[in-house]
Amino acid sequence: MNTNLEQLHKSAIAALNRGDLRAVHNYCESILGANPAHADAWFLLAMVAANTGKLQQALELIDKALSITPQVADYLAQKAKLLTMLRHDKAARTCADKAVALNPQGALLLDTLGVVYINLGDYARARELLNKAVALKPEHLQFRFNLATAEQFLGNLIVAKAHYLKAIEIKPNYARAYWALSELNKENLDGSRVDAMERLLEQKSLSTEDGLYLSHALSREYEQRGHYTKSFKCLQQAKTRRRQELGYSLDQDIAIFQQLQQAFAKLDLLASGDNNLGESCIFIVGMPRSGTTLTERIISAHSAVESLGELQNFGLAVRRSVDTNSRLMLNSEIVKLALAVDAHKIGDSYLASVQQRRSQAPFFIDKMPLNFLYIGFIARCLPKAKIICVERNPMDVCLSNFRQLFALNFSYYNYHYDIEDTARYFIAFHQLMSFWQTQLPGCIHTVNYETLTEEPAQHIQELLSFCGLEWENACLNFHENTAAVATPSASQVREKLYQRAVGRWKHYEEQLAGVKDLFDRAGIKY
Repeated sequence: MNTNLEQLHKSAIAALNRGDLRAVHNYCESILGANPAHADAWFLLAMVAANTGKLQQALELIDKALSITPQVADYLAQKAKLLTMLRHDKAARTCADKAVALNPQGALLLDTLGVVYINLGDYARARELLNKAVALKPEHLQFRFNLATAEQFLGNLIVAKAHYLKAIEIKPNYARAYWALSELNKENLDGSRVDAMERLLEQKSLSTEDGLYLSHALSREYEQRGHYTKSFKCLQQAKTRRRQELGYSLDQDIAIFQQLQQAFAKLDLLASGDNNLGESCIFIVGMPRSGTTLTERIISAHSAVESLGELQNFGLAVRRSVDTNSRLMLNSEIVKLALAVDAHKIGDSYLASVQQRRSQAPFFIDKMPLNFLYIGFIARCLPKAKIICVERNPMDVCLSNFRQLFALNFSYYNYHYDIEDTARYFIAFHQLMSFWQTQLPGCIHTVNYETLTEEPAQHIQELLSFCGLEWENACLNFHENTAAVATPSASQVREKLYQRAVGRWKHYEEQLAGVKDLFDRAGIKY
């Protein structure tokens, strides 16, 4: 490489580090004009594309870099990251494994690969790589947070807690770590940490995101101390700000629920023809925070069953089966087009997409709660699949959704920033599930969270029978299940069955008056 190209290359890297993407692009164009086989220039252009949301273009540019120098761990790691973002899990795994085989050394590279494996559900491999990243850069907050997350998913709650506390020690205003700690802790934080969070929350320069993290953490603390009005108000202020910034309208979600009912109303979902796909599949659906994770842990404690976690794969199989310019995962156009696609094709696509996550267990669980939207498609495309819907007291469900902070970048949960939006969403969910039950009589097994916690043996037996499984005591002792959990309930399901969350809404009866009114008018019993 001549001196001029070396300088351009250094300038491009410096520009990327400071976020000047236009400069990176210009430097790389100059480099490639002189040397089209400059692999790193192609790679840097890929990073520009990735940073502007052009993921497919970024993938193509990285492939150009890899065609020139195929054995570069950084290229392979970034390609794996892009593939996970595009939900091409099998290809992502292959890429990540190739990168690891090259014995990567840099902390950032190790962290990138660790996060890829988290997204692929391989938390043990993720922990191994993230431990190395933190050992190299112990003061790096994001590396430590990612390691704590992997430990938490693996059930190593004491280790995870230690990492979150260390992160706060490094950066006392690290809002996200306070939130993660509150999700993990059954005990109250000490008073000095609560005081610190309150001071941080008062700062005018606080971002909306950090405000959400701190408000959720403080809300938990206030609730545990019996300060329910203060707890609710703390949440409401932060969530209202977030909702206003999003410009979200519940109408767009309600429209999808209605469109699904219109599209499937005249179809015979019980007529599967010669399609026998789905015998190995167990779908657990329901409103988020309704007990779906508990149900998953109970069934996956069976020796014949493994859980693959909350997968978006079925929705993606439907989405990818059609040709549309829509950026949405599901709308009326996608529903209409997908219903014209061979159901066997969509079913095969889904099964192929989950294969790399499976071991040798005869049955697997897909525990994406929002798959309740796709029940009609599941019945058509995987007619032998078992579908379980978990129900819980509507008031507790709505409160629990409002108390939870879901992934900030996942728009399907935007309803939960407003308590009455959450109630309206629940009503639409209830109506859609009633529709599916009518269309598929006897095909959806309903589990009631409250009765499950009251009489576990009886209801676990019913669950297993529905799935075609013999009784195993391990299902009753599900809390001893050592498998990883990557949901907001990751710490709770390590415990025995408890009922402390039943009727929690009564502490907030005054704040939930609007929710009660909405339910009364909709005929929803609570």
